[in-house]
Amino acid sequence: MSAAMSAEGGPSIPRRRLGFELRRLREAARLRIEDVAADLECSVSKVSRLETGKGIPKVRDVRDLLQRYGVDDPQYHERVMRWAREGQSQGWWTQYSDVLVQDPHDPLMAAHLERYVALEADAELIETFEPIVVYGLLQTEDYARAILQVLSTNTSPALLDRVIEVRLRRQQRLYAAADRLSLHLVIDESVLHRRVGGDRVMQQQLRRLLEDGERDNIDIRVMPFHNGAHPAVAGSFVLLDFPETPVHDVVYIESHLGNVYLEKDADVDAYTKLFRSLSGSALTPADSAALIESLLT
Repeated sequence: MSAAMSAEGGPSIPRRRLGFELRRLREAARLRIEDVAADLECSVSKVSRLETGKGIPKVRDVRDLLQRYGVDDPQYHERVMRWAREGQSQGWWTQYSDVLVQDPHDPLMAAHLERYVALEADAELIETFEPIVVYGLLQTEDYARAILQVLSTNTSPALLDRVIEVRLRRQQRLYAAADRLSLHLVIDESVLHRRVGGDRVMQQQLRRLLEDGERDNIDIRVMPFHNGAHPAVAGSFVLLDFPETPVHDVVYIESHLGNVYLEKDADVDAYTKLFRSLSGSALTPADSAALIESLLT
């Protein structure tokens, strides 16, 4: 794996912040989107993509728009221009387009989608429930390899290495000095007993969970066997949280038949309540750590 893996986020948040502000300024100036397109000598669709955060902004265009909208506050002007500059960058994941694709004939590839990695790079908090295996961002390299080798027998060793490299690079935001990702995880107790990769690999993975659980940005709770049935017996899910941004929170559900993104407020609220229920009925972080430690040999 690469010796130096950075933990930078992606450009979607600054692009959406920029777009939100540009639309607000245009509406405050009582201008139609067609008027702005004429000023920039571009298509209406280009302005629309800029205002929705889907287009790559040009610094010159943004500067012209701020002048057109009469922005004269230097601090506000610089803040908006900074979003424009940050929005020009490409996410680190674009160099892994060969593995960040969806192939219906290959579950390994279907599990690694560019959209999800882009969302994850900009999220401030992830809340997730995992009933079968350790969550990807906390997997050791050997544990991840053992899982991914089972998922696909059609993947070459070289491509598998790149998939694992993506996974390890995604993990770096958990340990970054700045823009650190927070993770709240509930795992079923069965995850701790499933011997993925054999005894050595599993023991390393359990020690990794203990170490990560000591970090102030990682909260690990175990749903014990003695709790019996619980509301999430249907399977895993991931809540991606983007507080204080124009980006809506997202629920991500992965399966062999496809990957689902839920963004409606009612759906996000339902899964948020579900996670709160699971977290409240699981063992505390301290008791969870004690259980994990009891399985070490």
